[in-house]
Amino acid sequence: MIVAPCLPLPADFGGAIRTFHLARELARHHDVKLVAPATRSERGFVQQLGEICDVIAVPSRTSVRQPAGLSKRTAQLLSIASPNSFLEAWTWQPQLQQVIDRLFLTRRVDLVQYEFAQMAIHRPSRPCPSVIDAHNIEHGLLDRVARTHSASIASHLKRTEARKVRRLERRLWASVTGCVATSKRDADVIARHTSARPLVVPNGVDTAAFARSRFVRPRPRHVVFTGVMRHQPNVDGVHWYLEQVHPLVLRAIPDATVSIVGGDPPASITRLASRSVEVTGRVDDVRPYLHEASVAIVPLLSGGGTRLKIIEAFAAGVPVVSTPIGAEGLDTTDGVDLFIGRDAPEFAARVASLIADEPTARRIAATALARAVSQFDWSLVARKLEEAHELAYETFRVATGAPD
Repeated sequence: MIVAPCLPLPADFGGAIRTFHLARELARHHDVKLVAPATRSERGFVQQLGEICDVIAVPSRTSVRQPAGLSKRTAQLLSIASPNSFLEAWTWQPQLQQVIDRLFLTRRVDLVQYEFAQMAIHRPSRPCPSVIDAHNIEHGLLDRVARTHSASIASHLKRTEARKVRRLERRLWASVTGCVATSKRDADVIARHTSARPLVVPNGVDTAAFARSRFVRPRPRHVVFTGVMRHQPNVDGVHWYLEQVHPLVLRAIPDATVSIVGGDPPASITRLASRSVEVTGRVDDVRPYLHEASVAIVPLLSGGGTRLKIIEAFAAGVPVVSTPIGAEGLDTTDGVDLFIGRDAPEFAARVASLIADEPTARRIAATALARAVSQFDWSLVARKLEEAHELAYETFRVATGAPD
């Protein structure tokens, strides 16, 4: 049974993409039941999801997909006086817990997988092997975002929340049979607070679906960023690129253009649109935007886990320029499978060089594509997840004395 914070369709942000593809791969060999809260609009995807696994959508008025509104901001402010994190209060859903309790009474459940650590506050009614898929280290992400806004009230609020979330994550990691992380760095963080060594199950990509047709030619001197814009690290990174990096790129390549592709861009981003800057908002499919790009950028200044946007660009055959934080956890090599830009001038120089030097751009893209096919296809990633499940079964059996 997979317990997720939302239905993974539409697969419009990293967590949903990972959950959808791994559920689909697991369902090829296992009986998968997916349980998740869903708003009225999200419940329209139940039938489509039902084609790959059994789905229970628990009615909910809120969704992790929704941009932060007044009610959520008010709840965040009120949470300051609570010893518990806002994340825990916002995640907890009594109806979801009731559904899990009922399933354990009426169905055989061999293992529970929680998508994101916070979902593990919903506990099974009897002992059962359980695994947290830690898409990222949430308290680390909050700390980094706070440092990006070091002199603001928001920074203080995020630091306070980070301390509470750190306690929550440590408690939940220790409460399950096993954990998986998307990178060795995150696995090392979890390992310091659990008795078992977490396994690394990286993010992946549907390499066949993202492959660029040889008949598609990229737009000359065109750059693309992909990522949902309700995610603060994406917003901060795009601001940095458009305000500090893009003007330097234009000095070197006066007719360079950039597309910012992702849902829910704030007004602070949309007002930066210009003749050389396109802000698309939500799109149904990022692949056409990747396929027409000369360079894909990952200008992140904070964040956690590993970036699906890099792996998708690899699979699309597009050379990537990233900050060190953006490429974190993927074991990449600067100048081999992507370029790293450590500050605005270096980042701009890397983008401009890939635009101007097509042979180098093709070499970088070809190396990255080969790596995506050999290491990051979802079918390969799912095998690593199955290994984590098998380890959790064995760990649970030894700990409880359960029969084989």
